[in-house]
Amino acid sequence: MKLFSDPNEVIKFSRVFIKERINSLEKDVQDCLLENNSPIQYAPFPALLYCFSTIDLLGSLIEGDASRKADTTNNSKKYMRWFMNYTIEQTNLLIDIFRHKLVHLAQPKPVYTDNQGKKVTWIYHHDDVEKHLKIEEVNLSVSITSTYSIQITHQFNISIMQFMFDIIDSVKRSNGYLNALMTTPDLQSNFISAIEQIYQS
Repeated sequence: MKLFSDPNEVIKFSRVFIKERINSLEKDVQDCLLENNSPIQYAPFPALLYCFSTIDLLGSLIEGDASRKADTTNNSKKYMRWFMNYTIEQTNLLIDIFRHKLVHLAQPKPVYTDNQGKKVTWIYHHDDVEKHLKIEEVNLSVSITSTYSIQITHQFNISIMQFMFDIIDSVKRSNGYLNALMTTPDLQSNFISAIEQIYQS
């Protein structure tokens, strides 16, 4: 069964669908990070998880693949590069340090070795635009056990609030995803395919 009657319905549906997801992301991340309760209880990892799941969704929409066999890693990396303007290094660090390990091991990977041999650890900030996505040189020795330690050469910073704002901006700005979707037939076709898989599979 055809899901949309015409291109105008696709555009109308996409605006509502994406707006709902972005509004939900902003509300939930702020609930995780802002001082709404006393005593203060922050929840940075759920905030990060929702950011990554939103990027996964947007990646599936641009690639037209929301199936169980979708390559969510590469789809997310493409979305971050194309619409969030992140570098290849930044997308790799975000995916390999945070996304994979939060999903599978409940915490970010403590140390990541990149393909140039850098030993990269991480630190998150609730809201620090200046530090966001910065890779800093460090010289740290981290003891894992009494007999094992790791020498760290770099630290990757992420500002969770800025990460959320980058996702929202990637959708809403004049050259962002939503406007591209309105004018690009291939993106519209891929959007329809992904939505059909979400609702009809």
